Amino acid sequence: MHPSMFPYNHQPPPSREGNERELKVIGEGHITAVPDGISIIIGVRTENLSVQQALKENTTVSNTMIDGFQNAGIEQSDIETASFTINPKYDYTDGKTTLVGYEVQHLFEVHVADIKQAGEVYAISVASGGNVAEDIRFFVKDPTPYEKQALSQAVQHAGEKATAIADTLGVVLNPIPLEVTERTQQPPGGYVVAAKTLGSAPPIQTQSLTVVSAVEVTYRY
Repeated sequence: MHPSMFPYNHQPPPSREGNERELKVIGEGHITAVPDGISIIIGVRTENLSVQQALKENTTVSNTMIDGFQNAGIEQSDIETASFTINPKYDYTDGKTTLVGYEVQHLFEVHVADIKQAGEVYAISVASGGNVAEDIRFFVKDPTPYEKQALSQAVQHAGEKATAIADTLGVVLNPIPLEVTERTQQPPGGYVVAAKTLGSAPPIQTQSLTVVSAVEVTYRY
């Protein structure tokens, strides 16, 4: 019988060079960023027995709102439709479904540069007949510099953790990483304040953002 048919004739996998072992650690970096942009989702919801009338009322308020934004110095390119919906409304009584009207909602996403302008957006919306505010989000227009800082901090943090572990175990760590893999779960976002209805211009305070990066680093020892 051929020797290759016997399992014990198979060659074992080669051992690690120099009997080196591997140590994997996760490092994180946290950098505080000052937002330089604000995104506001705001708009109007109208209801009427007639879909045409609900649409007409919504269009009137929406146009007044847009004119107000532009008169306040907000560029047209910074005013976008976030969503536009027309939905029937029903009443369910005694097992019967009755159409009772229509709801039209038009939401805008408005981009501004500072807190003062954000307050003006809410004030203009209220004055124009707006009654819906979905959220306000603070963001950084160019997060790349902050991401790089956070990534550098994460690698440094991983090195400090690996050194602490090696010192505790009493082993000599090779300071040059064998492998570095970014483990950041999601890009930096903004601070969100949510609301369902808009009654008046809310007080708005600047929010700082935290840019987070994570890496998995493999060392030899």
